[in-house]
Amino acid sequence: MNRVICGVIIGILITLTAVAFASERPIKIILDGRELTCETPPQIINDRTFVPIRVVSESLGLDVKWDSTTRSVILTSPDKMPVFSVVSYNKIDNEYGYAILGEVKNQSSKTFSNAEIKADILDSDGDIVETLTAAMPPGITPGENAYFKIKSSSDKGYLFNDVKFSFTTSDECSITPAEVTFNDVRLQRDQDYYSDFIYFSGEIERVYSGDNREFKHPVIQVALFDSNGKMVNYGERKLDNFTQNRYASFKVTLEKGSEHASYKLKLFSD
Repeated sequence: MNRVICGVIIGILITLTAVAFASERPIKIILDGRELTCETPPQIINDRTFVPIRVVSESLGLDVKWDSTTRSVILTSPDKMPVFSVVSYNKIDNEYGYAILGEVKNQSSKTFSNAEIKADILDSDGDIVETLTAAMPPGITPGENAYFKIKSSSDKGYLFNDVKFSFTTSDECSITPAEVTFNDVRLQRDQDYYSDFIYFSGEIERVYSGDNREFKHPVIQVALFDSNGKMVNYGERKLDNFTQNRYASFKVTLEKGSEHASYKLKLFSD
């Protein structure tokens, strides 16, 4: 979705009493006592005030999309939006096929123990050439981001032109975010020159919050990024020995890939 919609001034009309110096003062947008900011400021045109619809709508929790075909601004309330949205994704080719690495956000007010992402791979004509799926980690709480990797061992990667994502969820649960710290994290490469794997290992510790939450199905995620912030590798591992303990060690196996400049570690659990 084109972010320049923020610069498209759509009329939310507010009746104002004109004053002589109105055009010299910046126009403020106040929502519940909080001032909103936007790259494109409100404007007064013919004694009417126009404000960018995106900054107001998103502050109210609405999803905003621009349909260039119908020249329409489409607003969707939170209860009508999918639970997850794809923040970004990157296609990686390898000798075994290809993979889609990406990041999703829980944009709802719900948390689920089971979630699956589906990717319909589209060719240049918009036809589906194959459908891929992958399980998401349990317990992605509202507003939180998580990572995913969807693999294909087919020879259809050359047909890849676009991808359409969708999600299925089940077993709604009520939990707090999994607050942990990672210590002594290190990257290890296999001593076997012909090995196709690298390893992230370290220790994980719960952040004490005064409760006795049980981590039922903890999953560690490791996402690697290049110098441009593009995700280039991913690995995950279930951490069964962390369900009742405050400390645990971990080792996550990743396939060798492009060189990375940074990484992020996350833990999810229902």
